[in-house]
Amino acid sequence: MFERLRAEERGVAMIISIAVAFIVLLLSTVVVAQSIHSLESSGYDRERLLSVNAAEAGTNHWYAFLETTPPGTMAANAGCDAGTGKLTISDVVQSGPSPAAFTSIGTFYAAGGSTEMNCSTFSDTNYPSFAKVESTGTINGSPNRTIETYVRLTPNYGGFGAAILAVNGPDFQGNFTVNGNTGNDGDIYVLNGNLNIQNAMTVYGNLYVPFGSALLRNGAIVKGNLWTRDDMDLENPSTVEGASLSSEGDIVGSGFINDDATAAGNVDSATLTIGGVVTEFVTMPDVPTQSFPQITSSTASWITSGYTLVDYSANAGATKCAKARDWIKNTWASSGITNALIRIDETCTFTPPNNETYTIRGHLGILSDGGFNFSQRSTWNGTSGSIKHLHFISVYSATCSSTTKDITVGNNTSFNSFTQVSFYTPCKATLNNQNAFAGQVLAKDVTIGNNFKMSYKPVLVPGITGVTGFKQDISYIHE
Repeated sequence: MFERLRAEERGVAMIISIAVAFIVLLLSTVVVAQSIHSLESSGYDRERLLSVNAAEAGTNHWYAFLETTPPGTMAANAGCDAGTGKLTISDVVQSGPSPAAFTSIGTFYAAGGSTEMNCSTFSDTNYPSFAKVESTGTINGSPNRTIETYVRLTPNYGGFGAAILAVNGPDFQGNFTVNGNTGNDGDIYVLNGNLNIQNAMTVYGNLYVPFGSALLRNGAIVKGNLWTRDDMDLENPSTVEGASLSSEGDIVGSGFINDDATAAGNVDSATLTIGGVVTEFVTMPDVPTQSFPQITSSTASWITSGYTLVDYSANAGATKCAKARDWIKNTWASSGITNALIRIDETCTFTPPNNETYTIRGHLGILSDGGFNFSQRSTWNGTSGSIKHLHFISVYSATCSSTTKDITVGNNTSFNSFTQVSFYTPCKATLNNQNAFAGQVLAKDVTIGNNFKMSYKPVLVPGITGVTGFKQDISYIHE
């Protein structure tokens, strides 16, 4: 009986072995399938991550592009589509084993952020205030990941970017105000010498003294930063609302610094009121500076930029300065000229008579071997519509002889809201105007009298200045 039972159980072990093997096979198949799925998921995740990285590379490329590209170059870029007004940039990011790529599209907006601008129309005088960039990254064509960023644009100006640029220490005699163009950018540069402000003033910008010291008294207010090479003395109630920096000296006084105070020497935190971080006895970089531009009598760049050289020889006047004034007042309207360039190759002084009114029909550049005297009341009205640039330029010379090349702006000289004015002289500029004007002042020596008021506006000089790119204030960035 037992023999029969053992005989009937023969082969069971094989069946069990086969069943176990089958189960192991099934488990192995599941493990393999899971491994393949994990591998595919890992590969997809890697591609997704690389796509995101490529999209970020696109936005970073745009930041650099906006920082270094003039608006005219943007307009000529092959990626600028005049039909849509958008600018497209594509590139390959070398990330093995397969290269990732991005395609980024920029949309531009005018001031206010709602009106789109066409990239093909950009120039030194027509450029965007905002940009939205949509950057899509891919690897092997998929997956697509898109990052969007929106930035506010502030133009960088080559040549000179300052409200007031003085070679030597300026003479600020009374209360005055310098407003910024976009925020606190109404900067003052003192290229050599010291800055000494004894009266109340408000500057909506930064003060740079790259080769000297600064003393502020009697309620002077700097809305931006104050940066000197040598010592800085802020006396109560003077205030620097930004940071104060001294590259080689101390920061002392009893005034107020709302932000950080940083110096190569001592920071007198016991008497100063400082709202930020105090850092002293550290190695500091040099103070930012600029070169004083040399604007010569050459007319080539002006003509290339759309100015017409005026022939005023038939106009009334005993000097070329008088003839030039007569052309502006009495001949410009009928001349057919829009943007006028007047070259005065005589050392006369351009002096408008009292109560004279001039209508400015386009941009006006006056390149004179002499100076300008606006000590009497004169009115300069730009026609409505676009802004008119006025350039009063005493052409560059290495030396100053007497007052031949000086510029004087007296009380009640008036420039209306459709004008932006630049005063340039390699000698002395004296500004006593109680009426506000918009523009720039560049001179070897600058004297500012009481109640002077100006707003910084970059008045581009052909061949010297231009928009070289844009600083960016990032509003948002997200996927």
